[in-house]
Amino acid sequence: SGADCDRFLHVTETVIGDVTVYGISAHSRNGEALHPDHGATLELSGDIDENDGYTAVYMYSEFWSRPYFGTDLSKVPDRTQGLIVKKKSGGYCVLLPMVSDTYKCDLKGGEHGLTAVLFSWYDKINRCDAPAFCYAEGDDPFTLLEHCAKAGMEVLGMGGKVRSERRYPEIFEYLGWCSWDAMQIRGTEEGLLRKCREFKEKNIPVRWAILDDMWADIREFRDAPYDNFGEMVSLMHSSSLYSFEADPIRFPNGLKHCIKEMNKEGMIVGMWHPSTGYWRGIDPTSPLFTEQKDNLVQLDDGRWIPSPEPGKAFQFYDAFHTFLQACGAVFVKVDNQSDIRRFYRGMMPVGQSARRLQTAIEASVGAHFGGDMINCMGMAGENMWNRQSSMISRCSDDFQPENRPWFIKHILQCSYNSLVQGQFYTCDWDMWWTDDGQAVKNSVLRAISGGPVYVSDKLDRSNREIFMPLVLDDGRLLRCDKPAVPVLDCLTVNPEESSHAFLVQNTCAKGEDGVIAAFDLRSDNAAVDGAFRPSDIVGLADAKEYAVYEHFTGDCAVIGRDDVYRFTLDNQDDYKMFIVTPVIDGVAQIGIIEKMVAPLTIARRDVPEKTEVKCRGTFAYVENGVLKTMEK
Repeated sequence: SGADCDRFLHVTETVIGDVTVYGISAHSRNGEALHPDHGATLELSGDIDENDGYTAVYMYSEFWSRPYFGTDLSKVPDRTQGLIVKKKSGGYCVLLPMVSDTYKCDLKGGEHGLTAVLFSWYDKINRCDAPAFCYAEGDDPFTLLEHCAKAGMEVLGMGGKVRSERRYPEIFEYLGWCSWDAMQIRGTEEGLLRKCREFKEKNIPVRWAILDDMWADIREFRDAPYDNFGEMVSLMHSSSLYSFEADPIRFPNGLKHCIKEMNKEGMIVGMWHPSTGYWRGIDPTSPLFTEQKDNLVQLDDGRWIPSPEPGKAFQFYDAFHTFLQACGAVFVKVDNQSDIRRFYRGMMPVGQSARRLQTAIEASVGAHFGGDMINCMGMAGENMWNRQSSMISRCSDDFQPENRPWFIKHILQCSYNSLVQGQFYTCDWDMWWTDDGQAVKNSVLRAISGGPVYVSDKLDRSNREIFMPLVLDDGRLLRCDKPAVPVLDCLTVNPEESSHAFLVQNTCAKGEDGVIAAFDLRSDNAAVDGAFRPSDIVGLADAKEYAVYEHFTGDCAVIGRDDVYRFTLDNQDDYKMFIVTPVIDGVAQIGIIEKMVAPLTIARRDVPEKTEVKCRGTFAYVENGVLKTMEK
């Protein structure tokens, strides 16, 4: 059916391998414009209606997505961007909505079940002729998702890439720090230098820092009182950018001097900024506004932000990044990217505005920083499908310390969002603290995440003992191969209601070894049992037997590929981390076990006595079923 359509033309089908890309063609009554919020809809039915559970990854805010679990497809949340269904008839099916040059597709439940909705957020179009979503079914939903993403990019034909085709920036192979939680909007050059010196004094190998939402010249901040975090956020979101330079009071020598001094302390520096310059855009009373007015557009609420017109957004970002590069910055973190509906709705179709904005950002970042950046607050489909080159994107909303309910929300967001976003990007599981009560548990998450690792520790509060299991002595991460995701048995089951441990999986050393992290996510924190097979780890090298080694207890066992390894989590021990290593010629080499992802400490495999490692420590291996160790 099509809203305001006098007839439905047809549904198109494009088959690429095991993926079918469905499209919708419709036109309006008497040439009138299609509705900007529901230009055309398609009701879906079939054996997916009878299912044993599904997971819908949906946008619950303008910027962030999270999973929803159910069996009734009529309750699939609005703005669903990925759907995995376990069919009663056997196997799985996945649906991945797309964003074309004009239309965006979302899934949602309706009166008669699942519905695909195409819309443009533009009221001057009288035709809908666009791909809607990719569909595939089979026994392996992880592979199906990969195939859908690749097929979707092929059909769109706009030069987009899947994750395996993108470049991971070398700088993010190392440990980092972010100023946000540490200093918030009152950061100073003096404070930043103190933090750099703290890392040196404690021999913590942090290699880079992000100057986050605290450095810019925001005149509304001056002498502005706020009593709590909420009032501070309100102040931020009602403030605008006065100049590209740092705040002259808190950075009296300018941004360039601050970065130079941080460099002297051994710290590489990157700069944060929103896609809008600052949260409320550009200050219309500033010299910056006069310089950039031709590249800006005024919104109905009065704010001035970069124009989506061709070339204008690029000129704004190019001027901004020219200044930051001249100050010594080597990368950027660009925030507030999913506000396209609020900011550019009605100016042009969603696909065009998103593509032009993302192209402008990436072109400027490519010219000034070699493409090195972190995307943030940009999980909407129009962002994901329209970035052409950048590799890293945040996959959860903001970190909250000392907060178990937040941790549960966070791990669910990161792991399930990675099922969809991880097809296109390496996922950033956000900053964290090394001195709160959940520091070790948070470090387990980062160890398995496959993405960048950076903290936001306050002054004088960084804990070296928490850092070092994640990195080599020079700060290089022991980083897993890809975005971590739930194991198959957890895929369509709500972990907060399950009586079993929640398991997240990854591989390392290009699939030679596997990693599984286990968590108790029940709200009552009651003891739970857990179980997995080596074959549950997607992409793990094939072997007849594997050694399973638990990082915290040193427990070890040798099991077959499809044998079950069982364990228990209790309220004093609500997480575990397992290395799963193939047994080859009777030997499984685990690595330096002081490190969480121990196999990545192996530089060259030989007989255990001659195996070369990347750092000193206790080298563990299993020989003829017996765990052995030696110092290297």
